[in-house]
Amino acid sequence: MTNPAASPRPTWLNALAAVAILAVAVGAFLGLRVSPPDVNQGDLIRVMYAHVSVAWVSFLAVGVAAVAGIAYLWRGNRRLDVVSVAGAETALLYGVLTIVGGMTYSKPTLNTFWTWDAKLTLTALMVALLAGVFIVRGLIDEPQRRGRVSAVILIVVLASLPLNYLAAEWFRTLHPAKAIDLTGGGVTIDGTMLSILLYNVAAAALTYVWLLVERVRIGMREVHRETFARSRVRERPGTVRV
Repeated sequence: MTNPAASPRPTWLNALAAVAILAVAVGAFLGLRVSPPDVNQGDLIRVMYAHVSVAWVSFLAVGVAAVAGIAYLWRGNRRLDVVSVAGAETALLYGVLTIVGGMTYSKPTLNTFWTWDAKLTLTALMVALLAGVFIVRGLIDEPQRRGRVSAVILIVVLASLPLNYLAAEWFRTLHPAKAIDLTGGGVTIDGTMLSILLYNVAAAALTYVWLLVERVRIGMREVHRETFARSRVRERPGTVRV
């Protein structure tokens, strides 16, 4: 068995990266320069375009990671575990950015960076569980068992998302009411702001796709190297076979 060569990054993936970065830059310009200030919050509302975008995409990333984990539990295909791990990594990134954006918005408006209310606590728990996926994976050497355990954790994270989304309505919280309520409350945001927000969500989602595909590519190379290393150990002269 030969050592798999490090294949170059595909041209289409480089193009996707460039488009994603450009889309984020345009979104930042729209949010900072084109969007009107809010009637009550003024220019502080511009934080919303980044905060809401990464928050929504973090939910998407958890869903992809958990579904890939469920598929791995069912099929046992190593590639599915790689996709699940890549999804968990991007979900962790977007989850951390969600918390940072929320803290940036919270301090000027509520005079505190953090409070342990339901919405914030559930988001922190989501991030902690996602971080726990990689802690657990680092403690388990056997690939199949490692994939199964991390998949179960991701299923738990996925199950918490509906509660996280509805926490602002179900519990007392400092989190502002949703301007786009998918549970029937409708849209209560200015049309221009809504358009810019949805554009930024799309840009964040495009960036997520780029990061996910890139991480899956790297993950498959890691699997190939691991498989190659194990085959070399088995083929080493003088190895005692039991």
